[in-house]
Amino acid sequence: MISVFFKTYGCQANVADSAGIASFLEGLGCVQVETEAAADLIIINTCAIREKAEQKLYSYLGELVDFKEALPYLKIGIIGCVASYRKQEMLKRFSYVSFVSGARDERTSFLTYLSDVIVQLQTEKQFFEKTLTLPAVSVDLPVLNRDVKAAMKARDLVVPAARIKESTQAALGGSLAPVGEVRRAFINITTGCNNYCTYCIVPATRGRETSYSLEEIVMRVTHEVAQGAKEITLIGQNVNSYTCPETGQRFAALLEAVALIPGDFWVRYISPHPKDMTRDVLETMAKYADKLCSWCHFPLQAGSTRVLELMNRTYTKEEYLAQVELIRQIIPGVTLSTDIIVGFPGETHEEYLETLEVVDAVGFDMAYSFVYSRRKYTKAYNMGDTCPAEEKSARLTELQQKQRAIELVRNQQHVGKNMRVLVEKRSTNGKLLARSAGNSRVVFDGDDGLIGTFVEINVLEAGQAELRGVLRVDTSSDTKIKNVVA
Repeated sequence: MISVFFKTYGCQANVADSAGIASFLEGLGCVQVETEAAADLIIINTCAIREKAEQKLYSYLGELVDFKEALPYLKIGIIGCVASYRKQEMLKRFSYVSFVSGARDERTSFLTYLSDVIVQLQTEKQFFEKTLTLPAVSVDLPVLNRDVKAAMKARDLVVPAARIKESTQAALGGSLAPVGEVRRAFINITTGCNNYCTYCIVPATRGRETSYSLEEIVMRVTHEVAQGAKEITLIGQNVNSYTCPETGQRFAALLEAVALIPGDFWVRYISPHPKDMTRDVLETMAKYADKLCSWCHFPLQAGSTRVLELMNRTYTKEEYLAQVELIRQIIPGVTLSTDIIVGFPGETHEEYLETLEVVDAVGFDMAYSFVYSRRKYTKAYNMGDTCPAEEKSARLTELQQKQRAIELVRNQQHVGKNMRVLVEKRSTNGKLLARSAGNSRVVFDGDDGLIGTFVEINVLEAGQAELRGVLRVDTSSDTKIKNVVA
């Protein structure tokens, strides 16, 4: 049996990709492990969004040398966005890396290559365990080209229909269920992006936007729910531009179809683009509030209309605020999170202050904020950057301090109320960690048997990062309907 360890960097699209590949490998008889030391195959799924993530990757690759020396047949594969444009550099720089495949490489070919890797691993592992050496290269054990795309291009291969179906399923994603945690499914509904925000490298690493079949997505979600998934996350760079390639149905129709699947589970999605948020999506969320979580991640990026134009975000500050008002009108009690970039090329201090004003006006429940990261292959790369690093850092610190104060106030509004939560795992502090439909973290005392179940919590205290409460014994359906908040 071949054991596989996944190291996944970046966004939830990468998480979904890793989960889909893991599901494919399980079908080949492989098993996932939770440490590199226990692995025969290590797959690193890379992220190119920010320079820091790329730096972490290279540092991590250096750490794997010892594992390779201790286990000569260990295979190390690099996939994902960084591999899309650093492939040749990686192949030259890291001789111990077994294969590299970019996010834009054809999925069916990659899985076919991966099948060959597993066959080779099985042979090498068996031989090594008997002799403590690796076998010499022979006709029975060919050397695989480390460049996956080149390797598969050189083969005169007729791909069986079963492999094409497996490829589609892997592309859609799958479930993750670490030991002692709730089972979650991450499902790609689109890949790539057509928006070309000037700071974003995704169109270069993942290509143009492609939507997957609504029917196949619904079948995949149905399968994951049947396997025990309690939370489904639908993923795309811009989910609300989703269009079924077979029927033309849009995102609201997909949400409704998923919500109608029988079972006790929650559905989230990430991320919508403000320019494409439509009333029918919000009304569908309100209609199926028992399944579709009352949480919306709504990226702002900047509070200045001029900076938004430089970013090619195609909406104004005023239009963004109007969308927020519409969301809260249709889904009362909704929680809102956002993404914010400070120090974008050309952003003045006054324009940065506009971002603070929007943060104040909206009162986000959560915000993920970053200093602008200059990335090659983006339009912003050549815009110039006159803002000193110290100033960018100061802006980020001020913004995050403001946001933490807002989050504390927002969380305090839940004190004394009852909240339905999904219990995720045992926290490092010994308490159970759960999450509400509105994505609030909640900790409380309870037994491990509650992990993976929905329970009601009475909130007693609120901090900036989490809520603290006690388990309610009475969890009748009437009580839930009357008292539960997001």
